[in-house]
Amino acid sequence: MERSRMVSPPIVCGVDGSEASRRALHEAARLADALQARLVVVTAWQPSTTMYDAYFPDPERAPKVVAAGVLDDALRAEFGDVRPEWVTARAESGHAGKVLVEASRDADLLVVGSRGLSELASPFLGSVSLYCTTQASCPVLVVRPEKKPGAHAETSDA
Repeated sequence: MERSRMVSPPIVCGVDGSEASRRALHEAARLADALQARLVVVTAWQPSTTMYDAYFPDPERAPKVVAAGVLDDALRAEFGDVRPEWVTARAESGHAGKVLVEASRDADLLVVGSRGLSELASPFLGSVSLYCTTQASCPVLVVRPEKKPGAHAETSDA
């Protein structure tokens, strides 16, 4: 890995398996490559709180295992079977917003997706992206959902 990538602050990207987070990962990878920065891809998981899981645990459905699978799927979709050496990934326990803010403490940029909501709710951010934009100590890029074909473009009176 180039020395400049090793010493420069990374770009951190949060993924959760949604299409919005995959778009965020694509943008984060594009920026990290262009800026010769490291990319740290993070997903968060929380322990199960259901009684069913306590009495009938399924190791394949454990939150930590599911999170690792989500992370692997997102990385494979973006980079194929061979991940660039400048990309690292980790799954951490905790609330997604708090995990991402902590992971980005020394980053140059945090990239997150904004889930595609209804047209009425679309101007608003999701709870994780809102938390990140208000709590992160670095700039936050929120990647919005792609406009669906046939969607009306906003117009201005100006």
